[in-house]
Amino acid sequence: MNLRSVDLRTDLDSLHRLIAEIEEYDLHPALSERKHFQLVEPPFDSGAASSGLLAEGDHGLVSYLAFMEEDGGLWTVETAVHPDYRTASVLEALIQGVHSEVKRRGGVAIRLWAYNPDVVKAVERAGFALERELHHLRATLPVAESARFPSGIVVRGFREGIDEDAWLEGNNRVFCGHPENGNWGMEDLDRRRRRPWWSPQGLRMAWDGEALAGFCWTKAPSPRAGEIYVIGVVPGYQSMGLGKALLLEGISHMYAYHHAKACVLYVDAGNAPAVNMYRSLGFRHHHSDHSYLLTLDAS
Repeated sequence: MNLRSVDLRTDLDSLHRLIAEIEEYDLHPALSERKHFQLVEPPFDSGAASSGLLAEGDHGLVSYLAFMEEDGGLWTVETAVHPDYRTASVLEALIQGVHSEVKRRGGVAIRLWAYNPDVVKAVERAGFALERELHHLRATLPVAESARFPSGIVVRGFREGIDEDAWLEGNNRVFCGHPENGNWGMEDLDRRRRRPWWSPQGLRMAWDGEALAGFCWTKAPSPRAGEIYVIGVVPGYQSMGLGKALLLEGISHMYAYHHAKACVLYVDAGNAPAVNMYRSLGFRHHHSDHSYLLTLDAS
């Protein structure tokens, strides 16, 4: 097996085929959204190499290893591995390749995301410690309850050219310090608005006069299942039942306007109040994604 840097000018078609084969087999995204953006909006003007490695075997592509540098020498890595190559020996070689590449880049720690059970076992054998677990929950639509908002709260869809600053400020207050959703700028928002699934009405916003109180951003790319993409209650508006109301508002929108048959969402396993609320509305565990951490030896 050979590991080499990805050249987005020549490898992009092969990468898309690899990812499509993985997702068709797993019925799960092969990469997180942040890593996927590196491929759907590649920085062709910044050079030939992306921040990833491509693993090639005798009979085709084995894996795409996506790298993203975080603060403090931490590198977040995801491994999209073809189903035919998820043997213990191949996975061990891929993880060793990640280890060597991060050290070569001067990194001091690796955060590695894994959803496939074989990859999870290989990561744990390599000495990585479980850092975070995300539950993927799913509910059949419609649900029995309907949204009830506190008095004075008005809900409407996102208004293009008007609500951008308010939403970004509210989002960053809700997710301050969050590794994926915090510290967004206009380009982060615009990237999502360029995706085929974007719908202004799908971003439900709860207003208290001119103040944003909370929001529920939905995705409904197909009638099979809609997604609660981002949901948040702005500090100062907690403990009012707004989170549950926003969730039900988002679910109702997906069912009424997109005829979605199911709703999915991700939630941190340690967020017991949210998990309990979702379960009370009929959401059930589908699978979990795991984040593992390894501090590299300084030698």
